[in-house]
Amino acid sequence: MENADSGTTFEIGTISTPKQFAQLGVLIVDGSGSMKEQTAGGITKAQATNNSIRELFTRFKESRVRSNFTFAVVTFDHNARVRMQPTECGDALDDNGDYDPLQGHGGGTAIHAALEEAETLVERFLQSAPPGGVPHSAVMLVMSDGVSSDPVRTRAVADRIKRGANGQRIKIACALLSTLGSNDVAGETLLKEIASDPVMGYKTVYSGDALREFFKASISAASGGIQIG
Repeated sequence: MENADSGTTFEIGTISTPKQFAQLGVLIVDGSGSMKEQTAGGITKAQATNNSIRELFTRFKESRVRSNFTFAVVTFDHNARVRMQPTECGDALDDNGDYDPLQGHGGGTAIHAALEEAETLVERFLQSAPPGGVPHSAVMLVMSDGVSSDPVRTRAVADRIKRGANGQRIKIACALLSTLGSNDVAGETLLKEIASDPVMGYKTVYSGDALREFFKASISAASGGIQIG
């Protein structure tokens, strides 16, 4: 915008809208050894995932509705760990950070362990809602490139989350990061089973860009269809 008197140009940043709700998005990303495989663009699945997370954070930080969102990152192989504690979508959210899921991983695929770590973060977030404040909810965004090492336990943990006291306020969305030409029926079936909605809450993706867009769409859907920008 230009000041008519001085001719000086002022830059107006993104204008935020008042907080209407509080949603925690937990990115639960696969760090198993198979994430070293190549995907679209000539980079590894792990690198594509890292890019998708960084770009997702950038999109949200530039959004006028950013004040409603908080993010966390959980990575897993045969073990799971919290890579980023819940962080409000503002200056503290590092969209230049390194979220490569292979960092500290490279083993098996224990989706159940990652869900349990995410469950702890989500329950703490929901319990922190002040009386009379904006409604709190959460979405768990699971990305795996194959079937879990323990499908039975993974289903059990997902069912517990969905049927729990806070189950109505928690959504699970799942993406299978696949390779063109591959056919992982077991992996697809499991992720559809643990998703809150096996149709709209599941997608097979082949690139980091597609993964980012699925994450964004799932967060939007879980927040009632709000436009992220």
